[in-house]
Amino acid sequence: MSTSPRRDGRMSWRTVLWLAGKGGRDDGTRIVLTAVGAALGTMSLLAAATVAAAGHGDGPYTSDLLNQPGLHPGIVIAFLLLCVPILGFVGQCSRIGAPARDRRLAAVRMQGGTPFDVVRIAAAETGLAAVLGAALGTGAFFVLRVLLGNPVTATYRLREQDGYTEREYTGPALRFPTDVLPPTPVLVLVVVVIPLLATFFAVYALRGVTFSPFGVVHREQHRPSRFMALLLFAGGTLALASFSTVVDALGLDDGAAAGIGLLFLVLFLVTGIGLLMSTTALAAAIGRLLVRFGERPSLLIAGRRLLASPSQSARTNAALLLVVLLWAFTQGFGANLLAGVERDEALFRTNGSFYRGALALVDLGFAVGALITAAGLLVGCVESVLTRRRMLASLAAVGVPRSVLARATVIESMAPLVPAVLAATAAGIFAARGALGTTVGNNGAEFEVGVPWGGLAAASFGTLLVVLLLILLTLPLLRRSTDPAELRAE
Repeated sequence: MSTSPRRDGRMSWRTVLWLAGKGGRDDGTRIVLTAVGAALGTMSLLAAATVAAAGHGDGPYTSDLLNQPGLHPGIVIAFLLLCVPILGFVGQCSRIGAPARDRRLAAVRMQGGTPFDVVRIAAAETGLAAVLGAALGTGAFFVLRVLLGNPVTATYRLREQDGYTEREYTGPALRFPTDVLPPTPVLVLVVVVIPLLATFFAVYALRGVTFSPFGVVHREQHRPSRFMALLLFAGGTLALASFSTVVDALGLDDGAAAGIGLLFLVLFLVTGIGLLMSTTALAAAIGRLLVRFGERPSLLIAGRRLLASPSQSARTNAALLLVVLLWAFTQGFGANLLAGVERDEALFRTNGSFYRGALALVDLGFAVGALITAAGLLVGCVESVLTRRRMLASLAAVGVPRSVLARATVIESMAPLVPAVLAATAAGIFAARGALGTTVGNNGAEFEVGVPWGGLAAASFGTLLVVLLLILLTLPLLRRSTDPAELRAE
């Protein structure tokens, strides 16, 4: 490595950027996947900004959701929420090749670099990859604007000037608001926010890591209290399930809509935080059960892995659990909404298809989010197999069949995920039915709102099936990772 010029005892930014661009094949893979995630996040934010810029007089559009400006905030929120699994995907990508990167940063320490210098190098690597991805995402977004800019013939609804009456039209319409463009300051802010967030999370991830000059990486373990995690999740879920009782106990009436909404949001956040905090303890508990009661080698190996690193399971599953929690809540909300619409014959006749189409788009958005987070899990599984290839090769060398190691890999990933996903689904539907009620009224009569079992099955079992299929895609890596030559890997 060339001489590292320093200023005021710190490595110069020129040297930091030069070192950030160096690395092996795993480092290149990490940079490419980070850029892909940043591109997807930038496109999602640009789409949200474009929808927010559309207003009365713009369009018409093929989607009735876009033709009603009052519904635009919901679409914008959906695009913003889509960034959550994308950032989770970027976070998983940052783990690829971590041991090799740790050794490289430790070499920097041996050359006289400080702990702050190595954090800057890691942050610069992520930031540069995110800037590249943001530029590619911006370019792809404007290319899509051109491709979707030609109107197509469609049937759509527009609200009349009185603000209440809707009329159906057939004619040219746009598939996306390509006739509007957000203000320039908003575009600049949107393009830079993803690289800034990615760099922040890279620095935050290294907050408890110290690279010694001897290649040893010390990681501070911060394990949350199991009692506190269970208290937050169980207490939040119970409060949401009996939300009307909680509102009455606090003396909030129908006139305090803002207070009731804020209370629900706080309880929902508490439940989500408790769910995420519980995943580490859940993985450790399942590991102990597998080690104690497991009789097959695959169960014992999976249990030992979960006990050795329960936080890794929690880290890879966090974004997916949030998606499932929100998806289950929207299923309950949609069931309540459709039950009310179907009981009103006039409303169902005029707008029934609109509401069903809107809820179908919501389900599609959550399905895309779940697929992105599942891709993050795939990256995490690949990284886990590659970083433990020496151990896997050792097990294969003493006679453990590859089929046993494959089953252990699947069990290690799915055993803590299945109960966590089911718990997230239950919390989401309890929150919806507790806040919105289990009945709807129409002309003085009360009608029961059924549980949307089909939607909940798609949110839970469908997600688990996709994750399982993606995990199975990583199993061919075991053949290469169990090669005896891997025993010489560092």
